[in-house]
Amino acid sequence: MVKIPDIKPGDLVKVYTKIKEGNKERVTPFQGIVIQMRGKDLNKTFTVRKISAGLGVERIFPLYSPMIKKIEIKKKGKVRRAKLNYLRQRKGKKMKIKESLRKPEKIEEQMSEKPEKKEKTVSEEPKTEKSEKQEKTKPEEKKQEIPEEQKIKKPKENKGEGAPRQKTVEKT
Repeated sequence: MVKIPDIKPGDLVKVYTKIKEGNKERVTPFQGIVIQMRGKDLNKTFTVRKISAGLGVERIFPLYSPMIKKIEIKKKGKVRRAKLNYLRQRKGKKMKIKESLRKPEKIEEQMSEKPEKKEKTVSEEPKTEKSEKQEKTKPEEKKQEIPEEQKIKKPKENKGEGAPRQKTVEKT
C-alpha cells in the first residue's frame, strides 16, 4: 500500500498510475489541480484537472487504488471552497490559485515541542562608557553659522487642512 499524503482541493499534484498495455506495464504521470474530493473511507476519490493542448482534461482517481504508484504534492493551494467547479470556466492566468503556507506533518510535530530558553549574557561595561568611546573616535564637526540673509525661507504649508478656509462675512 502506498503512503497517501494529505491532499486537499486546490493542491497541484502529480499522480503516477500503472497502465497495462498487452504484456507490458508502465507508469504514467498525470499532473494537475485537485478540484474536488468525494466519498468516505475506502470509497474516497479525488478529481484532478489539467489543461492539455488547450483542452481541459479531468481524471477521477480512487484514493486507495492499487493502480496508483505514488502521489506527489507540488504546491499546496489556498482556497475557500471544497469543490472548485468554477475552474472549469477559467483558462490561463485566471486559473491560478494562491499558494498556501501549510506545513508538512513532521515540521508541525517539531514546532509543538517548545525549545529550552537560553540565558542571555549582558556585557559588563556600562552604556555611558561606550558613548564616551564613540565620541572620541568620531572627529568633531565644526558648525558654520550662515548669515540670516543667505538662509532660504520656506513658506509654511497647511498640513492636513486641505483647501484654505473662506472667510464668512456676516451682514448686520
